[in-house]
Amino acid sequence: MTQSATTAPHSFRTDVRRCPGCGQRLHPPVPAACPLCGLAFGDSRVTGQDVSPYANSYSAGTSGWRTMLEWVWFAGSDRLHHLALMRASAASRRFHRINLLLLSLGLAVFVAAHTGWRWVSRTPAIEPTGSITPLGRGWLHAAAAPRPLPLDLPPERAVDLWWSPVQMVIGLASGFLAAWVLLTVVAMLVRVAVTRAHGETYRHEQRMTAALHYSTAWSIPLLVAALVASLVPVSYVSEMARWMIRPAAFAFETAAGVVAALGGVLWWFWLVRLGATAPPRARGRVSVCLAAVAPLLFVGLLLSGGYALRQAYDPLFVRLRVNF
Repeated sequence: MTQSATTAPHSFRTDVRRCPGCGQRLHPPVPAACPLCGLAFGDSRVTGQDVSPYANSYSAGTSGWRTMLEWVWFAGSDRLHHLALMRASAASRRFHRINLLLLSLGLAVFVAAHTGWRWVSRTPAIEPTGSITPLGRGWLHAAAAPRPLPLDLPPERAVDLWWSPVQMVIGLASGFLAAWVLLTVVAMLVRVAVTRAHGETYRHEQRMTAALHYSTAWSIPLLVAALVASLVPVSYVSEMARWMIRPAAFAFETAAGVVAALGGVLWWFWLVRLGATAPPRARGRVSVCLAAVAPLLFVGLLLSGGYALRQAYDPLFVRLRVNF
């Protein structure tokens, strides 16, 4: 009996922890939640699971993308406070990916639509290549000024328009890849910046993580603007060929600019309102991050990426022998 009483405590592992929900053994260090059933241990966060309309539709296996767009666009202050306390979920990440893919595709179409066009005059002597016909491969004669040409036509006036489908395809592929990478980087940087702006006190609560995903609903006006701006080449062809109806490039550019400006301002204002839902101790930092850092990152990286693409195209086209 003495030996049993002595050895009994040693047959019990007091250092073994198990999940009270499913019994899963937990190895030190003990995680914040059960890796098997997801039960949170001592969760004191005020944030909760994603219960947005899109999350409910995602869980039910139905499409709720359009409903979620309207839910975000017309969100009042109470809804924004509610959304700011939702943690990122599989549904919010999916909504985020869909919108970034759509915007990347729209930007790629915009880049492709403005790539591969070449105007030439009737005099080879003033052309940079010394030729009024393409020296590279794959060029198509898109339009020409009505012949015969006026005798008093200035020699620098363009009279032929050429188009390269190969350059267009390169612009489409490279534009999509660049836009997807840049938008993903911007989203990651903004998410990290907002999380750090909340400070140590609130960082573990994952505030606004779902809200930042759902804020990409405002990328749809930018997508529309990019597609409208992609119609500008129609004015190139119509003007060169002297069509009866010749839509001006300025009209497409103005319409696209208005839509993009409206969408961008509303997105920015939505982020400013979201920043106002942060806890008082972190509100100033979070507001600055959302009102200044996020738009500067978005505009700066996209402009720099577009400039880098343009600089890379000329040597690439020469190497592929598809230059004019």
